[in-house]
Amino acid sequence: MVVLIFLMSTAGICEVTPIEAGRQDAQRDVLRAKWFFAGCLVGGFFLWLVNDNPVVREANKSPEVAVSKVPRLIGKPPEYVDKYVAAYQAESVRLKYRWAEYGWITGSGLTTAYLVGYLVGWF
Repeated sequence: MVVLIFLMSTAGICEVTPIEAGRQDAQRDVLRAKWFFAGCLVGGFFLWLVNDNPVVREANKSPEVAVSKVPRLIGKPPEYVDKYVAAYQAESVRLKYRWAEYGWITGSGLTTAYLVGYLVGWF
């Protein structure tokens, strides 16, 4: 009897909020390696000195969400869908920007280290 009462009281705990669902899907969908290596290219060639960082500019664009292709949104109220889409877009932009920035820093650092090593005579 006690087990049954415990199971009944925890039945709704596993339900995921639309914000958590959007963040989880964005974390699954964003290709971190793509944004890291794109950032490395920009940082490695110091393209950010010529003008603003094109990879970061592209990373800051919100992706379009095809609501009809997301199974967890089928049959959900519009408020749920709106929260999901907003969370998905925000998390996607955050992840893309973060990994592009990591790549930019890495590429700039490696290129700077190589140039300093070359000037010092290590290479």
